[in-house]
Amino acid sequence: MVTQEHIARKLGISRQLVTFALAGYPQVSPESRKKILAAAKKMGYRPNPHALALKRGRTGIIALWVPDQISSHYTHVAQELNRLVKQNRNELIISEVGNGAAEQILTHVPVDGIIAVDAPDAIRVHLKSAAARNIPVISIGANCFAKTDFVQVDLSAGTRELMKHLLDSGFRRIAHATFVRANQFSARRSEYSNAMRKSGLKPEFICYPFSEKQREIVRQLIQEYIRKHGCPDAIFCHSDDAAIGIYRGLCDSKIRVPEQVALAGCDGIHDTEYLETPLTTIVQPVAEMCAAAWKFLTKRLEQPKAGRQKMILKPALAIRQSSQRF
Repeated sequence: MVTQEHIARKLGISRQLVTFALAGYPQVSPESRKKILAAAKKMGYRPNPHALALKRGRTGIIALWVPDQISSHYTHVAQELNRLVKQNRNELIISEVGNGAAEQILTHVPVDGIIAVDAPDAIRVHLKSAAARNIPVISIGANCFAKTDFVQVDLSAGTRELMKHLLDSGFRRIAHATFVRANQFSARRSEYSNAMRKSGLKPEFICYPFSEKQREIVRQLIQEYIRKHGCPDAIFCHSDDAAIGIYRGLCDSKIRVPEQVALAGCDGIHDTEYLETPLTTIVQPVAEMCAAAWKFLTKRLEQPKAGRQKMILKPALAIRQSSQRF
C-alpha cells in the first residue's frame, strides 16, 4: 500500500509537506500541492480511513434507517441522501429497521450520525441506548419522532388536497387501497376517512399485505376485489407502487382509467409519469427533505448542545390524466 512516506521519498520532500498538501493546508504553495497530488494519484495513494477517523474523532459514515428496502420511495430517499453524503466526503450505509432493531445495528457499525425515515420505533430504541449520547439522529418523513431533530412531510395536508380534488370532480365511491395493518401510516388513512364521512360517504378499504412482490399482489387483488364488490368510482392508493400494480390489474380486466375508474397514488416516484395514462400522485419533497436533514445533522455534529431543529414540508399534488374526467 502506498503511504505518504513513499510519496515524500519519491519527490525528495518531507513527509510533513505531503501531509499538509493532501489535507489542503493553505501554507502549501499551489505549485507544490499540484505536484504532490499528481504524484499521489499516479502512485495510487489512498487515504487510510481508520487513521482519518482517529484524527478527526469521526468515522465518516452516516447511517440511513428505512422501514424496508422494497418501497420505491425509500429507494429515492436513499439515492438523494447518498448523493449529499458523498458530496461531503462521507459514506452512507442503509439498514432496514422495520423491527426496531436499532441496538443490534449500532453495535455492529460505528457511525457518526443517523437519518431515520419513517422509523420512530427504531429511534425510541436508539434513544434508550448508551450510543444515543454520542450518535445524533434526525427523524424524517411522514412518520416522525418529534422529540429529536426532525423534518416532517405533512401527508395529512396532501391527502386532504387529493380528496378535495376527487370529490370536487364528482367521484363518490372512492376506495382507499392500503396495507392490512396501516396504523404505522395512519395520516393517509385517517384523512381519507374524515373526508369521506364529512361528505356523507362511506369509507371503503382495499387491504393488501406487505410483500416484496407488492405490485404483483395488488395487480391480482384488484381484479378479485372488483369481481366480488364491483368497481369503485375512484381508488386512492397508499403508495405509487400500489397504484402502478392496481393500474396494471385494471388494464388486465379491460377497465379504463380514468373513464371507468379514477386512480391516484402517493410518493411521486418517476414511474407514475411514464404509464399509458400518467398517474395523479401526492409528490413528497424528497430532495428538500434530504437537504434539510443533512443540514440538521451537520449542525448537530458540530454543535451537540444546539436547540432542537424542526421543519415541516408540504407535498405537492400532481393532477394527471388518471383522475381527470373529460
